[in-house]
Amino acid sequence: MGTVEWSHLPEDVRPLATLDSEQRIAHIRAKRWVDYPHAARTLRRLEEIYVQPRSERMENLLLIGQSGMGKTMLVRKFERYSSVVLKGTGTFRLQPVVVMLMPHDPTAPRFFLQLLKAVGVPPMDTFEGSAPRETTVLRVMKDLQTKVIVIDELNSVLAASPRQQRQFLQLLRWLSNELRVALVGVGVPETRHALLSDDQLRSRFMHLELPTWEEGADFKRFVTHLIWSLPLRAPSPIDSARVMQLLVGRTGGITLGVCKAIERAAIAAIRSGSERVDYSGLQDHDVWDGLEAPVAAGRSRQQDGRR
Repeated sequence: MGTVEWSHLPEDVRPLATLDSEQRIAHIRAKRWVDYPHAARTLRRLEEIYVQPRSERMENLLLIGQSGMGKTMLVRKFERYSSVVLKGTGTFRLQPVVVMLMPHDPTAPRFFLQLLKAVGVPPMDTFEGSAPRETTVLRVMKDLQTKVIVIDELNSVLAASPRQQRQFLQLLRWLSNELRVALVGVGVPETRHALLSDDQLRSRFMHLELPTWEEGADFKRFVTHLIWSLPLRAPSPIDSARVMQLLVGRTGGITLGVCKAIERAAIAAIRSGSERVDYSGLQDHDVWDGLEAPVAAGRSRQQDGRR
C-alpha cells in the first residue's frame, strides 16, 4: 500500500502510516508538540523576558493555568530553544534558561539544592571545602551565563507558613538582584496569592494565564492538527460541533484530557481496524477513564439519573 493513499495526512506523517499497528501505537503514545495561539503567545512573552537587558530590576513573569494545560511542556520548549553549546577542546553547554522544580519545603538550602540539581551539579555534600551555598549557586549560575530561572510548581510555596513564604520571596528577590536574572514562576491560578505578601516582587511580575479551552475556531484548529499528527490510515471526521462540544464538555477544556482522549480513541481505532477517530469512538467509556473533569462527571451522573 503506497503512502499516496493517505493524502489526508501531512507529508511528514504519511511514512508513519506504513508501519505496523504496534509501531504506530507507540508513535501515538509519544509526546508531540501541537502549536496553538495561546502557546505561541506564551512563547512570545517568554522570549521578551529572555531578551531584556540585565538590570537591577528585571521584569519577571508568572505563568498560571489549571493543572494539565501544558505549562511545563511550554517552558521546556522555551528551555530547549534557548540552550547554547560551545565547541572547542571540549563541549560545554551554557544554560541561559534553567528550569527547576520548586521544592515542597521552601527553605533556602532545599531551593538551592533543587536549582543546582536542575543544572546537573552534584549534591552539596560532594563539594570540597565549606563554601556557602549562596556562593556556589552564584558562581554556577554566572559560569552558565544564566539569564532566566524558571520555577515550576511555584504554588508549592503556599503549603508553607506565612513566615516561610515571606522568607522565600525575599530569597527570590535577592537571587534576582544579585545575578540580574529574570524569574518565571509557573503554577496553578492560586500561585498569584504567593506574591501578594511582597510588594516589590509583585510589582515586578507580569501575569499570564493559559486559559482552559472553549468551543471555537482555535479549539477546532488545535484538535485538527492533533489528529493530523497521528498515523491513522483513514480520515477522521472530528470537526463537527458535537465532537467539539463533547471534548470540551467532558474534559473541562483541559489540554491533557483532550489529548489523552484523542490518543486513546486513535489507538482503539487502529486495534479495531476502523483507522479513524469519530464521534462514536469518542463516546467509548474506556476513552474517558480517569479523564473527565469533576464538573463534567457530575453533570453526566445527573443526566444519567434523569434518564
